[in-house]
Amino acid sequence: MSHDQMSADRARHYETTVDLNVVQPRLLALAEQSATSAFAVSQMIDGLAKGLEEAATLMRAVPIQEGRLLEQGIALLAGYNPDLRALTENIRLPVTPAALQLVEMNNEANYRRLTLDADTGGRKGYTPDLLIVHQAKRLAYVVDIKRTLGSYEATRIADLKNRMLASSLVVPDLLYKEHRRMTVDEVRAVIINADGQKIDIDHGVWPLSHVDHLLEIDGAGLAIEWLRTQFASAIERNWRTAVRQLTDSYTRKRENAGGPSRAEAEFGLTASTLDRGGHDAFSAAIDPMKPGRLGEGTDVLVRHGEASPSPLRVGFARAPDLAAAG
Repeated sequence: MSHDQMSADRARHYETTVDLNVVQPRLLALAEQSATSAFAVSQMIDGLAKGLEEAATLMRAVPIQEGRLLEQGIALLAGYNPDLRALTENIRLPVTPAALQLVEMNNEANYRRLTLDADTGGRKGYTPDLLIVHQAKRLAYVVDIKRTLGSYEATRIADLKNRMLASSLVVPDLLYKEHRRMTVDEVRAVIINADGQKIDIDHGVWPLSHVDHLLEIDGAGLAIEWLRTQFASAIERNWRTAVRQLTDSYTRKRENAGGPSRAEAEFGLTASTLDRGGHDAFSAAIDPMKPGRLGEGTDVLVRHGEASPSPLRVGFARAPDLAAAG
């Protein structure tokens, strides 16, 4: 990465910084691929032509696809920090009754030095979106990425946190057995909430801006926000193209037939209704964020060396006290 300075309005916290010239094309390619694979113009035309149910199915798929995209984007950025390794496969973690009882009945300080066998099965399980391992610090993050927690009640959020903490107890054993003898002394749980609502920094619910702290890369949060914006723009573009092509097709059919087509007669599909009503619905589903500026990049300092074994610690992710550090 280059040695260019970051934007003057952003404080520098980490040695590694997002390099816009390198990252932007890769993130844009991810956004376009994600939008095209699930929301290509042809798919949108087909869904609209089949009726409201198919169109609604398309809209419901937007947040699902966006969640996958955010996972891919964060994993991609993690690769720019040489101390990190992002795992996305083979990470289903068992949640045993014993582990849940430990988490639910005890203060975090009472179980943070415990670890459980990853081979111990159970009826429940938890699959994080990412396992991010800071190899130099012997620290692992169990990461759950949510597009929004708006529909989550407090009890549901608490249940998610308990499952994350309970499953964290087996992470050290899993990493050692299934991921080339990787060793960690501490496991932290963190929920990344993309819409920035219901944030609880001290108890592991972070906004996108805190992806900087998760990856220890300045500008990473802005990069992910920019990725989300590009995804929304790509879907918006495909939607408008599909509406235009479909209404043009209906217009030609009506002119040739001398009256409204059957689809128009049954569903009231005209250029105005498709563009106005459908566009409003898709805009609500997409909920694009405002684009942000990304900082320029600097070289990465590679840190080596192994720490001496120490007791495992489990708990929620904690953002660094940057004010105190400064």
